[in-house]
Amino acid sequence: MKKLIVILLLVCAQAQAQYTFKTVVDTPNPPKINVLIGDLGINSNINQLATLLAFDKSENSFAFYANGKELFQNPDISVKTRFQNQNIQVEISGLSKYELVLLQNTKSNVYLSPKSDIILTLNGGTTATIEKADLETQSLGKISIDKSIMDMYFSAFGGDYAYANNSFNWSFTPKSESDIDNMELNADFSFHQSYSLGSGKAKKSDAKPIVFYAKGRVSTNAKDSLNYLYVYPVNFNISGESDAQIMARLGVEGNQTFTSGRVAFNFSYEKLISNLVNLTYGSNRLRLKPVLNVGGKIYNEFENMRMGAESENEFSGQVYANLYYNIPVFDNYSLILESNAYYDFSESINPDQKIKLNYSIALGVELPKTPFKTLFKYKDGQVDVNNLDDSNLTIGLLTDFESLIGATKKK
Repeated sequence: MKKLIVILLLVCAQAQAQYTFKTVVDTPNPPKINVLIGDLGINSNINQLATLLAFDKSENSFAFYANGKELFQNPDISVKTRFQNQNIQVEISGLSKYELVLLQNTKSNVYLSPKSDIILTLNGGTTATIEKADLETQSLGKISIDKSIMDMYFSAFGGDYAYANNSFNWSFTPKSESDIDNMELNADFSFHQSYSLGSGKAKKSDAKPIVFYAKGRVSTNAKDSLNYLYVYPVNFNISGESDAQIMARLGVEGNQTFTSGRVAFNFSYEKLISNLVNLTYGSNRLRLKPVLNVGGKIYNEFENMRMGAESENEFSGQVYANLYYNIPVFDNYSLILESNAYYDFSESINPDQKIKLNYSIALGVELPKTPFKTLFKYKDGQVDVNNLDDSNLTIGLLTDFESLIGATKKK
């Protein structure tokens, strides 16, 4: 009789349980989003092993839904379930910025749904049931993604700046546009990755990540004056802010063959500015903010291609401003704008003492069910490592590193 009363009390407690939902970020790279489900109406800890075995055996799993449809269609996203103490932990990894923003924007319609009821085995030997319908109802609108979570998640990838610039573009230059009277193959890339040199005893919150940064353009025409390589092993965010940062960089810059090359210390103010235009016309597209970068550099050349009296390697400096803006257009198009204006103080390198400019305009078309965009790109102007003027038209494929790595892993 007593046993029956205990069971009835347990059932009643569960029926009246009001679950809580807390969203946290697990920051070791790559970061993960954890949704912790608590206040399950149980009075003892969950037997993790027994519960997980039953959960897996029944092929149960969680998914995020909105308006009756599964929210994420990306096969690279992984959702795992853990049972700890008196909580259920739903871990989601492989989220791109687009998908996390989608989760944030559709919060009021999002709910968690298991495939079936969840049977919890408790340490006392009893079981408890979390009903599928009850969990769906109670989780509706409770999966919260606030600014602090967004900042922590993206900081693990190098911040919004890394998302704006982490890209890889394969392309070719038609024979009619080539300087060598032959079709050219090109690769444009930009890569950020954060790492830490802090001691193991330091608190994670006190550690400021250092960022490795590399950017460049290389091609089968190694002498193309538009080719360049920047490699900065050490990039330090002095300000520690998320929407604006003061960066100090140390590295090397040069053309593809480093027949022009220099060691450079770069100091810049980088700012995410408000979107200038909205060309989505109601489409649910991720709108990255434009990245404005203003700064200066001190450099010491170790090689150059100048002739005669101006051939000596220079110790000098530059000031510059550049802008990167990826504009989504309608459902499937993107307009990508890049520009760089700079002024070099060396009279040997910049004898007319004028501001130099280079820019590129690209139209991207998304390819369904792939991480790629078809890209038509026009580039014109002078690259600051050699100050030579040229223009170029290329056709190719563009992707971001996160999507590319994810697509590679699933094969």
